[in-house]
Amino acid sequence: GNLAAYGQTNIKRLLAYSTIAHAGYMMMAIPPLMELAGVDAVGAEQAVAGLLIYIVVYVFMNMGAFAVVAFIRNTIQSEEIADYRGLIRSSPGIAICFTLMLFSLVGLPPFSGFIGKFAIFASLVEGFTITGQRYLMVLLLIGGLNTALSLFYYLRVVKVMTLDDPPDPLPLPLPLGQSGGGRFILLLTVPTALLILAWEPLSTCATSAALFLVQHVPL
Repeated sequence: GNLAAYGQTNIKRLLAYSTIAHAGYMMMAIPPLMELAGVDAVGAEQAVAGLLIYIVVYVFMNMGAFAVVAFIRNTIQSEEIADYRGLIRSSPGIAICFTLMLFSLVGLPPFSGFIGKFAIFASLVEGFTITGQRYLMVLLLIGGLNTALSLFYYLRVVKVMTLDDPPDPLPLPLPLGQSGGGRFILLLTVPTALLILAWEPLSTCATSAALFLVQHVPL
């Protein structure tokens, strides 16, 4: 997914391939879960909790990113990344929100995406520590390399929005707080940027849900 996203010039296709990559990150919680099931109940619960945390944070940042793309497309009638050039000058609020979402999709701290990836990667480390299965560390390395790869294509979009020269004349501004679409984007940006402040409550809820699943779903 990350390799396919790397060469995209259409922002919707880029995010679609990015979604495939994130599905892969979610699946990385399954191997430690299967290795720890029947060996360490607490570790298995934490693997499930890590997956649930990832799903929660991914809902906000991915819905937000696609909402921005839809909002801009309806205004400029284009989904090409090149047409986002100079967006920070014409619509700074939208550009900032989109940048926060892209950084969160990478998994950079302090954004919510970091919580999800940390939880998944921590479950791999826990699985390796308890079971000694080396392939779990190989998966961790692959996840880290993919995260580094994704940084390049997400930053390319940020660079176009913030550093490239805008078209002349500037396109019509996209109001962030003066339209339904703008307010929806802002609503999704807040948890994307600040959910890390609720790390403990989110972890507690995810652990409780994981405990229920482990107890009632046969592995």
